Amino acid sequence: MDATDGGPEGLGGLLGLRHIDHLGIAVRDIAAAATLFVDLLGGRVVNGGDDAVLGIRTVQLAFPGGFRLELLQPLREDSGVGRFLARRGEGFHHLTVMVDAVEAAVAELEAAGYELVDTDLSDPLWRQTYVRPRSGHGILLQVVESPIDWSRPIREVTLEGIVRGEYRWEGQEPVATSEA
Repeated sequence: MDATDGGPEGLGGLLGLRHIDHLGIAVRDIAAAATLFVDLLGGRVVNGGDDAVLGIRTVQLAFPGGFRLELLQPLREDSGVGRFLARRGEGFHHLTVMVDAVEAAVAELEAAGYELVDTDLSDPLWRQTYVRPRSGHGILLQVVESPIDWSRPIREVTLEGIVRGEYRWEGQEPVATSEA
């Protein structure tokens, strides 16, 4: 492999990488983390809300240059993010990459010997798999196929509203909790 050409298939490699989408950061309190990521670094809220199934509150932030972060706060101690914080404390949680076709990426990852978990291909708007950290050189790698441009707001949400629990994820869209 020649590092100048992006791997054996050129830019995008064998997985058909479109782009690195975002880094996920586990935090105990999104409002407290906003001081650094919003006030000081200038992150702009793109999307966010509560996910009752996963037991988390998220806020997605955009930064100059197209970089994005997702802050993840547990709503329950027994959530995946709650257990992560109990074991490791705040910090880097996952890296999300977008690919052309997640099934092809799954086949390539498995053929290369990576251990995959939580593969879910049921939602055409968000098809995903994860490379387990012990298999992925210490990182949780989320591999996603989605037709949505996640760098743009799906609807207007505010940091204050997210922190107060005024939005929930319904499918792939943040919805005001009053819109039940």
